[in-house]
Amino acid sequence: MGGCPHGVVVQIYVAVLTPFDTRGRVDLARLRAHVLWLLATGIDGFVPTAITGELLYLTDREREAIYRTVLDAAPGCPVFPCTWDPSPATTLYLTEAARDHGAAGVLLPPPLLYELDVDATRRWYSTFAEAEVPIWAYHHPRVLHTPVRPELYDLLRASGVLSGLMDASEDIWRIRRLADLDPGAVVAGGDRLLPRIASVPGITAFVSSIANAWPALCLRIFRQQEHQLQDALVDRVNQLERAGGGRALKSLLRMGCRAPLLAPPDDALLGLPPAETPS
Repeated sequence: MGGCPHGVVVQIYVAVLTPFDTRGRVDLARLRAHVLWLLATGIDGFVPTAITGELLYLTDREREAIYRTVLDAAPGCPVFPCTWDPSPATTLYLTEAARDHGAAGVLLPPPLLYELDVDATRRWYSTFAEAEVPIWAYHHPRVLHTPVRPELYDLLRASGVLSGLMDASEDIWRIRRLADLDPGAVVAGGDRLLPRIASVPGITAFVSSIANAWPALCLRIFRQQEHQLQDALVDRVNQLERAGGGRALKSLLRMGCRAPLLAPPDDALLGLPPAETPS
């Protein structure tokens, strides 16, 4: 995934949260401020409208507005919107919109809900090759039923359909193998891996969710290799998961949730340190 202004070899991106106002509307001003704050801390790039960004509860127009906002706030930085939609036609529209607004590429998981075989998944990805924008497959076995198996990835890379893979499996051995076979085309996710991933040869970037709230902590571990902070990071990841995952992260940042997601009760956040600074 493209170059960055901070000059590091392995970049760190944030899977951006989508803020909502008190009426449940996407708060684009808050989103812009959040991206600018993250940039100021040293974050290299952004992945908006992915699972952390609540893609299932956004309209296509809202997603396009989010692309524009993030790209405008972070000119010259790698931005890879997730353009998945249940409708292939809408997915193609969003993929082309991301391209036209200047995205470096798009993140695209296999179809959600159903587990598909290799041929069906290959056809799904091939549908969007005409968009002429780098497409990065998304492997997230804890959330997505259809995996991006190495043989499928190799097939789609060889045919030119895919430009790379975002792997959120937290399986360090799988990621090492993929990065060794396809250096520079593999991005890792899963915050528990953050302390270990910068040393994996061939990895080009890491995508963090927890950095929405604690970017300085993540950067100290990721860039300065301050491994004494690793336990604090993993403890926060575990506490967030127990408190509601992305909903808890949004509550820390006072970003609001949209139905069917609800903010967790305040006592669910007890023990979690506050976000580093209001964005």
